[in-house]
Amino acid sequence: MCGIAGIIHPDASSQEPLTHQMLDRIRHRGPDHNGVWSGRGCVLGHARLSIIDLSEAGNQPMSNEDGSIWVVLNGEIYNYVELRDELRAKGHVLRGASDTEVIPHLYEEYGDDFVTRLRGMFAIALWDEKNRKLLLTRDRAGKKPLFYAPIPGGLAFASEMKALFPVPGVDLEVRTQGIHDYMSFGTIPGPETVYRGISRVPAATFLVRDHDGTMGQTRYWSPEYLPKLQITATEAEDEILRLLRDSVRLRLRSDVPVGCFLSGGIDSGLVTAIASEMLNAPLKTYSVGFNEDEFDERPLAAQVAQRYGTDHTELLLEARLGDNFTKIINQYDEPFADSSAMPSYAISEAASKSMRVVLNGDGADEVFCGYRHFIAARRIALMNHMGISAGRGLFAMLAKILPPARNGRSAYQFIHRTLRSMGCDDHESYSILTADLLTETDKARLYAPSQSLAVPQLLSAMRHIAEDDGQVADLGAVDAMLLRDFRHLLGDAHLVKMDMASMAHSLEARSPFLDHELIEFAARLPEALKLPGTSTKPLLRAVAARLLPDDIVNAPKRGFEIPLLRWMRDDLNEMLMERVLDPGSYAMGHFDRNQIDHLLSGTGWDAKRWASVTWSLLCLEIWWDRYKSEIQFAGRRNLSHAPTLAHPQAAARHG
Repeated sequence: MCGIAGIIHPDASSQEPLTHQMLDRIRHRGPDHNGVWSGRGCVLGHARLSIIDLSEAGNQPMSNEDGSIWVVLNGEIYNYVELRDELRAKGHVLRGASDTEVIPHLYEEYGDDFVTRLRGMFAIALWDEKNRKLLLTRDRAGKKPLFYAPIPGGLAFASEMKALFPVPGVDLEVRTQGIHDYMSFGTIPGPETVYRGISRVPAATFLVRDHDGTMGQTRYWSPEYLPKLQITATEAEDEILRLLRDSVRLRLRSDVPVGCFLSGGIDSGLVTAIASEMLNAPLKTYSVGFNEDEFDERPLAAQVAQRYGTDHTELLLEARLGDNFTKIINQYDEPFADSSAMPSYAISEAASKSMRVVLNGDGADEVFCGYRHFIAARRIALMNHMGISAGRGLFAMLAKILPPARNGRSAYQFIHRTLRSMGCDDHESYSILTADLLTETDKARLYAPSQSLAVPQLLSAMRHIAEDDGQVADLGAVDAMLLRDFRHLLGDAHLVKMDMASMAHSLEARSPFLDHELIEFAARLPEALKLPGTSTKPLLRAVAARLLPDDIVNAPKRGFEIPLLRWMRDDLNEMLMERVLDPGSYAMGHFDRNQIDHLLSGTGWDAKRWASVTWSLLCLEIWWDRYKSEIQFAGRRNLSHAPTLAHPQAAARHG
């Protein structure tokens, strides 16, 4: 696991000092070695966290035999052993034992399509020196991040946005549209960011910049849900276990010890069980908990740890985070409101004291139907099939008439949320079921009168959900929800959370459930197997029954949840009021004070939703303070010091 950075520039060698500055900003991603290489128009930089081939032969940037192709990699290629054997059989000479070294040779063999042969998590920058061509690409799920920004005469790219902040020419002006979208999702959906001049390379995509400055992108993979497999539940369970064992086996490849996050749920429990069986020494496991029994999974995690004899560490997370809370939120470089970032950061910090690599259960919920909203989606689809969709107005009215839930997660809260979603179109319904922040109607009321001219120019945040319409048109309700969750909930939120939380502590987090072979198999399973009743993840629960204690198999889903309602009502309420109502806050500069006061009071709000909305406001204000004091200044300096080079004509090319 590492950090990468680079610049396309006519005088590449002159950009080496700046590339070192970029690497310094992401030093936490790779504290072991800094490497910079420059060629004819490109400079590549790499901050290394040594995991595979700990010798100097594993340092990057790395090239093929004649130095015509150069590569920097953030992530791991798990099938590198098999790829090395294949390449050597074809006559390639590989000097070290690193997984990175297979990449330039694969490019020689297969061109841009080399990426389809990789099994892993990765963000890659590849420079073709002969053709003066840059290729940027990310893994299928989007575990590893990669950002880019056009600059006069070229392009800059890096693993984190903070590395792009000091680059001359990068436009760091805030996109109001980005904040508008954030208020509905708690994240800013890719490929956009909150900054006008910075974009994300999409997951499962390679972006190419040719010698003349022409840029285009090609999506190389997407989960396919059709045609369906003809298979029994027992056969499906057997194959899931086989694929998961193989995925864990590959992710145990490391020249340093591997541990595991253990939340007490079946996902991390399965990974822990399988990994423990494969290792000759006790697996190190890590759990985080709270004083409240409702959120504390340490007792369940301890059962798994005891059964498999792991070397187990428990962490009690204090609710009063103080300055540490602000530090965690600021790590994300833009507004980000996934509240489980708090325990993820804390457990990563604890694990990093003794480990460099951990396994986790990320992705299982988005692949195997792990949320209650899958049940709601199926019920709504059934009612729509019966013609009830014509009564959306009635459901919307019922949701307004019925009293909101006042005590967070409950059966009534779930029913009320489902009613609200039934009163909306499909896109808004998805947002309510998964994020439940502010609707477009909520936001229209929120803006201050002074924003009246700008508000009509803002696009609906639901356009991001609508982008999937073509792919979900022929799918059932469950598969449609799975695809959207994989793209948005997983890709835009959960994977971002874990990457930033773990890499802040130089810790590599590997996710066996996100192996693309397992994802592809699960996608093609019939919906009747994936969600036959009202129990989430039934197939995984059946697999877990073979390996885990009954208490874990039958426990409700929690994961690394936090007592958010209590935090916002009590522990963080004073900070919330001070930040949001400060005269210099984003809210006071853009939203109506009366509407904000009403929102903060919680009057008429579902308690769980109110906690999520106010949390997102607090996270927005923490980022805004940093933007005003640091990032905005860097952006103005960048634009004033940008070199005046001819900017190549850019043309879109889509594959």
